[in-house]
Amino acid sequence: MSKTETKAKVERRDVRQEVTDSIMKRLEQGVMPWRRGWIDTEQQHALMLPRNGETGKMYRGGNRLSLLSTMHEQGYADPRFFTFNQLRALEAGPEKGSHGYPIEYWDKMPFWKRRDCQVLVGTHPVQVHDVRQVGAQTIATIGADRRDVHAVHLDVKGPDGQIMRWRQAEKDLDILYARHSVVFNVAQCRGLERYLEANPLEIPQRSEVQLDQALEGVVSGMKATGLQVRFEDQNRAYYRPSADLIVMPKPDQFPDAREFRSTLLHELGHATGHESRLDREGITSSDGFGKEKYAREELVAELTSAFMSAETGIERVDDQHAAYIGHWLEALKGKEGKHILFEAARDADKATDYMLERSQEREKAVEQDKGPEAEKPGPEQTAPAKRPREAVDLER
Repeated sequence: MSKTETKAKVERRDVRQEVTDSIMKRLEQGVMPWRRGWIDTEQQHALMLPRNGETGKMYRGGNRLSLLSTMHEQGYADPRFFTFNQLRALEAGPEKGSHGYPIEYWDKMPFWKRRDCQVLVGTHPVQVHDVRQVGAQTIATIGADRRDVHAVHLDVKGPDGQIMRWRQAEKDLDILYARHSVVFNVAQCRGLERYLEANPLEIPQRSEVQLDQALEGVVSGMKATGLQVRFEDQNRAYYRPSADLIVMPKPDQFPDAREFRSTLLHELGHATGHESRLDREGITSSDGFGKEKYAREELVAELTSAFMSAETGIERVDDQHAAYIGHWLEALKGKEGKHILFEAARDADKATDYMLERSQEREKAVEQDKGPEAEKPGPEQTAPAKRPREAVDLER
C-alpha cells in the first residue's frame, strides 16, 4: 500500500467512534478507564498524563482520554508517545508488527486559501501567495509581482458575496477541521536508547502532606471566586448550583483520604460550570437526574476529577461513582455519542485549567499580600479514617 493510500485510510477512520466504542466496552464491564494508569513505585503513586515524546506537551481532550485508556489496557508505564516521523528523526521506529493509536488534531485553513473567497485590492481580486506576521502587523504577499502589503488595507469577499475587512474575515471565514495521525508508545519502539538515556522519565512523588496542600490550594482558589464549601455530619456529597454551594460529609466519614479527595474534586468539577465561571449547560440548565444533560455533566465532572488528580498527584478510587455508569452509557449510545465523549473531555480540560489557574492566582495573591493566609478547609478536613458513605452529586 502506498503512503498516499495509507494516509487516506487513516483519514477515513472515524477516530471518535473508535474511541467511544472502546470506552463503552470498558464502562459496560464496570471499569472507568480514565481512572486507571497508576504507576506504583515503592508505594508512591502517580498518574502520568500521556504526552508527546518530542515536544513534551500533554495530549488534551479526547486524545488524553483515549491514550489514558490505552495506557491502562496495554500496561504502558511510560506516558510518552511519538508519531512515525518523530521516531524517524530520532533514527528510531516502531517494533515490527506494532499498531499505532489514532489521535485527532485540528488544523486551520485560512480564508485566503479557500476557493470560495476572494481577496480584493479595491474591487479587483488578487492572489495571495503568503501571509506572515511582522511584529503586530499582518503582511500579505499578493499579485503576479508578489508585492508585500499590509493586510489591513485589503478587503475580502466571502462565499455569500459579503465584503469585509481582513481582520473580520480571519474571525468569520477561517475554517477549523479535524485531521488524524497515529502515535506509538515508547514501549512499542526500537532505537530509542539514546533518547531515553538523555530524557529519563520523571515520576512525581508526593507525600500525604503535599497532597493535602494541593487540595487545599484548589479549594481556596475556588472559594476566592465565590464558591461555598461546607462539611457536615451527613451522608451526601453534592453541588447545589442555585446557592453555588458544595456540601460534603466530614472527612472521617470516608473510609480513607483517597475517597474524600476524589469526591471533593468531583464536586469542584461541577462547580466550575456555574454561570459565573464556565457557564456550562449541564449546570445552568440541567434536565434532572438520569437525563441526557445530567449524564453529560456527570461525565464532565468525573473526567475533571481524573484530570485534576493527574495534575496534582492525588490518587483515584472508583467505588463511589459506579452508580453513574448506566446513565453515561445511555448518553453515549445515541447518534451523537461519539461527539458527547470528546466534548465532555474538552469541557473537563477547561474545568481543570480553570481550577489550576484559580489555585495559582490565590497562591500569588497570598504571597504578595503577606497578610491573611488563604482560606484552608480547616482542621475538620484532615485525616479521614472510618466508614464509607454514599455520595450523591448535583442535587437540585
